[in-house]
Amino acid sequence: MKKLSFRYKIGILALASIFVAIVSCQEEYDPDLVTYPEITVDGFSPSEGYPGSIVTITGSNFGDRFEAAKISFNGELVTDFVSYQENIMEVRVPQGATNGKLSVQVWTHVKDSIGSYAVKQLPKMDSTKAENGSNITFPGDVVTIIGSNFGIDATALVITFNGTTAEIVSIQDNEIKVIAPEGFATGYIDLTIGGSTVVGSTVMINPTASGDITPYFLANTGVVDAQGGGFGFSEDSGTGRYRILSEPWITNSAGKNKSGIGGWGREQWNGREGYICWETWGNTPVDNGIIYQPTSFALPVGSYTITLNYYSETQMDSSVYLEVAAGGNGIPNLANISTALASVMLYNGATIGETSPSFAGEATLDFTVETSQVVSIGFLGNLKGRDSKGNYFLGKWIKLVKN
Repeated sequence: MKKLSFRYKIGILALASIFVAIVSCQEEYDPDLVTYPEITVDGFSPSEGYPGSIVTITGSNFGDRFEAAKISFNGELVTDFVSYQENIMEVRVPQGATNGKLSVQVWTHVKDSIGSYAVKQLPKMDSTKAENGSNITFPGDVVTIIGSNFGIDATALVITFNGTTAEIVSIQDNEIKVIAPEGFATGYIDLTIGGSTVVGSTVMINPTASGDITPYFLANTGVVDAQGGGFGFSEDSGTGRYRILSEPWITNSAGKNKSGIGGWGREQWNGREGYICWETWGNTPVDNGIIYQPTSFALPVGSYTITLNYYSETQMDSSVYLEVAAGGNGIPNLANISTALASVMLYNGATIGETSPSFAGEATLDFTVETSQVVSIGFLGNLKGRDSKGNYFLGKWIKLVKN
């Protein structure tokens, strides 16, 4: 094989350098280039829309470099070129656009106004609420969105619940009704129209989703925080160490073992005020005492776990049960406890007539709802009274989880 001479090598290198230079000139964007052909603009459409809408501009000699183009809507420059070709370009109306002239510049050729573009006012969502009047929304519920500038064309917009598309039932310029979609995740409602998305200000809660559903179905639960603490159960007005739990808790007469009050205790020695509390010192027994509350809505079909954090000096001849029962009318007494959906006896290992051994920790109760229904969750107490060193039970917080 012949070897290339030094002269030929130099020639090839020179040609390569010229080729690179030509390619570089073609690739480079030079805003001062004045020899590019004059552009023509035939028109644009549509002539109105929302920020984020796509506008198509037709003409000739646009070239193929969108960097050479400056498109402005009443002075607001376009930052999003959807497509760009020799005779057609598609751009998104910038968010700050206002009514006024549409201007086109390619290289140094300027068309100061190719017509007027009308920017529509974006919709505004003032409030969203479910059929029950709250932001707790079951899949299948009709949700009403109140606001303005919605228009009357349901096909022009898309409503999503945290990304899941909802069916629009009806639309007016100031009200939209949609059906909450199956399986949506708790979050905000979004309204998308003409390329722009408006985010609602109200979180729509799906109580059928798995996880901690305590705030949606129960109230006055001890307010569990990340460390397992909280602010305590609230009580009806009054003074003294013992009182009655506030609504929605319901305490029967047997549960009010301190001369018509009881079921709630101020026990600051244990770190905070406000506990579900039964104490039988002073020979004040509890005989089928019941404290319960019904769920605020029907629980969806599924399996659930109740977790209770509590302290107990309950003695071996006494008992406290955590129960859940069908319906909203209470939990069964000891003789009928087998009719409950589920129950668990809490610690009762203290020696009779003593305050030890004791227990501090959590108990769980699993149950299943076969048909959607309201259930009652509560406590059943049968605690012997003693003049001193009686029984003592203290509930710190309770929570409900859908599995």
